[in-house]
Order: sequence, then C-alpha cells, then structure tokens
Amino acid sequence: MRELLKGIYDVLGLKYDEEHYEKFNAYAMLLIEWNKKFNLTGITEIRDIYIKHFGDSLMLYKGIDGTKSLIDVGTGAGFPGIPLKIAGYKNKVVLLEANGKKASFLEHVTDTLGLEQIFICQDRAEIAGREDIYRERFDVSTARAVAPLNVLVEYCAPFIKKDGLFIAMKTDKTELESAKNAMKQLFLEVYKIESQTIPFSDIKRCNIYFKKIKNILDKYPRADGIPKKKPL
Repeated sequence: MRELLKGIYDVLGLKYDEEHYEKFNAYAMLLIEWNKKFNLTGITEIRDIYIKHFGDSLMLYKGIDGTKSLIDVGTGAGFPGIPLKIAGYKNKVVLLEANGKKASFLEHVTDTLGLEQIFICQDRAEIAGREDIYRERFDVSTARAVAPLNVLVEYCAPFIKKDGLFIAMKTDKTELESAKNAMKQLFLEVYKIESQTIPFSDIKRCNIYFKKIKNILDKYPRADGIPKKKPL
C-alpha cells in the first residue's frame, strides 16, 4: 500500500513522508479491526480504504491550506479530518461525532497515532453549533456523506467564522438548487466547485466550497432533529 499512497500523493500534488504511510497503515489496520466489532464503514478491503477513504479525504488538503482551524461534522470513522491531520495539517481539528462507539474509536486512533491538535466532540451538530466554544470559531467546516445539502448547510454553517469556508463533499452539484433557500438563510455563497475523480478510481467527487458572508442569526441551528425533519 506504500506505493499506492505515494501515487495518491503524486496525483494530488502533496509532499509524501514515510511517517505518513506508517500512520495511514496503522489507521487502516485499526479501522479493519474495530469494524469487526461494530459498523464503522462498509469499505473493508485495504486497497479500497486507501482509495475511497484516504484518497477521497486528501483531495481537500490544498483547499484548506493556510487555514487555522477545522471542524469535521459527522466525521464517522474520521473522514476527512484524520487523513488531513496525518498528511500534515498542523492546526486545530475537531472531529464532531454523535455516535458513542465511533467517538471511542476516534479517541483510540488519535491516541494510538500520537496526533496532536486534534480533539473529539461527541455531540450532535445542532447542539454543538450553539455552544460558545464551537459556534463561529472555525475557519473551515467539512462534511462527507452526512445529509442532503439543504440539511447539511444548517449543520455546518454555525461553526464557521465570517469569511470562513464550508466544504460539502458530494458526488455532483445537483443538490445546489434545493439548497438555495438554506444558503440564503445561513448567509452562504458558493465560493468554488472542484469536480475531480478520486485517484486510482473512477469515482466522481464534487467538493463544493461555500463562503460565509456574515454571521448567522441566533435562531440557527434549530433544535435537535428539526433541520432533518423540516429542511430550510
């Protein structure tokens, strides 16, 4: 898998370090091991983990270059937050995950790999987004395979500062139309759209970058469960 990881780095224009491989490999082994106990991911073949999880996550690396803080909303087994940290993102990362077992896995991974400046928050986005330590404190929020875009923006916009970025990892941009009202209410505008293929696969990825043009109203995010039941 070392050569595969090097290849992914080459395709994405990232600087490879042997220590990165050691950590990615340990991460993959932990993912496979823990997945036997409870469901972390449906992707269990080692090559697929490197491509579909690690490669996919690393496609964001250049897009967050220069930012000082990132929150990964609904991170699950740690994607994209942990791969971005392993690959060299030196600043603060918060992994937000409501599921207790997944949060325990994230704690174990970050401790085992000796990752620094990375923190686990076990909570729902609607609750954490109202807490002073998280609300409008981050340069970037990310989300991958969490919810439809018109729901996702309400989960993620509360965490980013004015002029901060929210990156939605989608397969295409078709959800933008249904998210227009949510974007308007949460003061987001499309900053850029990156349509790429995940390295060494034929899987299409559309990473949509939104910029927050001003601070959101106090009423957002709405109460736990409401964004999903009644999208903006």
